[in-house]
Amino acid sequence: MISEPEIVGEYEADAPAEVVSGFDRKPAAGRRRGQGLLWGLGGALVASVVWAAAVFAYGFGDGKPDVRGYGLGEQPCAAMKLKALSGSVGKVEHEPTEQPGRVEHPAVDRVDCAVSLAPFEVSGKKRADRGSAQMSVTMRVELHKEADPGPEFEALSTKLDLFGNEVAKVEGIVGLGDSAYLVTLDDGSSQVSVRDGGAVITIGMSVSMAYDGEDPPEGEVEAPELTPYQGDLISDAHDVLDALKA
Repeated sequence: MISEPEIVGEYEADAPAEVVSGFDRKPAAGRRRGQGLLWGLGGALVASVVWAAAVFAYGFGDGKPDVRGYGLGEQPCAAMKLKALSGSVGKVEHEPTEQPGRVEHPAVDRVDCAVSLAPFEVSGKKRADRGSAQMSVTMRVELHKEADPGPEFEALSTKLDLFGNEVAKVEGIVGLGDSAYLVTLDDGSSQVSVRDGGAVITIGMSVSMAYDGEDPPEGEVEAPELTPYQGDLISDAHDVLDALKA
């Protein structure tokens, strides 16, 4: 069972990777042969661990990524239970719906889903200024069966959201798949992107505003902050991953 995911801090997309220097080929003065033997055994152990991890991720010999038991099935959107978000924001207004453009191919399967939560009232600075906000949640599932999605995932998930918009803030998440990020956009919308073997799952939330009249009121009615719901989004992403494996 996967432990509760944890945000580990802000990720700087442009920061240089940490460089580890190579081992000194010349033995240090006074070094005993036993130390070299121990290093050799340690190196062999590390190599074995790396090999085992590669086998776990890609299987034996064929070099293809392992989708870790994830599948689309007939109703993949049913995985969007959204218990956490519906508990804190509002109930799911309708069943999650599959969007056009489903792909089923020997190289990759892909599906997009969307659902809206019940609208809730938002007040402006003046009591008469009122509007309603509605949260929408989208999901994309990609199952890569031929090529490793890892490098592309790391390059894109820290730069762009599902719709190609640049992100404002990126945070790493521990305990969710092999690699996971929480990204926040300038407009406040957020998404969680997860790679688990050859599976890439992205869940995003955004909010739209509606007003009683045709135009926004004279007083400013701001869209609600979504940051307080990011923990719920991560929790629901955890549940989605479990459901897609069922």
